[in-house]
Amino acid sequence: MTHEFAQINGYPLRYRIGGDGPLVVFGHGLLGSIEQVDPFEGSLDYVLERVRLLIYDARGHGQSAGPEDPAGYTWETLGRDMAAFIDHAGEERAIIGGASMGAATALWVAIEQPHRAKALALLMPPPLGHEPMRAQEEKQAIQVLDLLSAAVKNFGIDQTVQLAKAFPGFASTPEEAEQRADWLLRQNPLTLLYAVRGLISAPFHDPEAYRQIGVPTIVVAHEGDGLHPVRAAKLLKENIPDCELIVAPEPRYWQNHPDEFLKEMTRFIDRVG
Repeated sequence: MTHEFAQINGYPLRYRIGGDGPLVVFGHGLLGSIEQVDPFEGSLDYVLERVRLLIYDARGHGQSAGPEDPAGYTWETLGRDMAAFIDHAGEERAIIGGASMGAATALWVAIEQPHRAKALALLMPPPLGHEPMRAQEEKQAIQVLDLLSAAVKNFGIDQTVQLAKAFPGFASTPEEAEQRADWLLRQNPLTLLYAVRGLISAPFHDPEAYRQIGVPTIVVAHEGDGLHPVRAAKLLKENIPDCELIVAPEPRYWQNHPDEFLKEMTRFIDRVG
């Protein structure tokens, strides 16, 4: 896959593209990057035999630039970036999707620019729907992100990371705490200062809008995760006419079973591609 930058809606965004077949544009999650999309060495080789895959660092993430303003990080701004990458790849439509933030981004495109979407692959969707629909664990997970971003704004990234080590539930062992602290320190500052603050306050579509989605959709989720609740995945299943839902029994199930995950994805791609 080539590794380049493209000027997308006013900002240089890093992307990779490669493979042969129908175009797939896939977005990573909040606090993620291109590297999050290919966590298993060589896993993309299997996918690239079937599709032409474009993955990218969202604005303010990884090595991509972005606005220094939370208002510049909404589902609309991220959705327009994803749609612009379809144009950049020289296509009018694509199979679109993503994980977490990337899933909500693809949903925006499918609803607001339906002519762009050939199919949807939505992994671990975030807490979709209106705020009263959220369970307590979802509200707590969002509150943690809010506190993290506020701490970065008030104390800076280095001091925030040191404070985070003392947060209950930040890590189960001292070694894990150091690993997570190092991960936070390597974040694009725009992510922690602006993107988190903008996206946790950006409203999602009314669930009724999901009924307008007229393309085949697959939703993959797992139990036990407040930031990626099964409730949101079931909400999509209930409202999107052509939607299949696969739910794993525990967090990190799909990371621990990459062959099973890739089997489900390639089965879906073969069906719609």
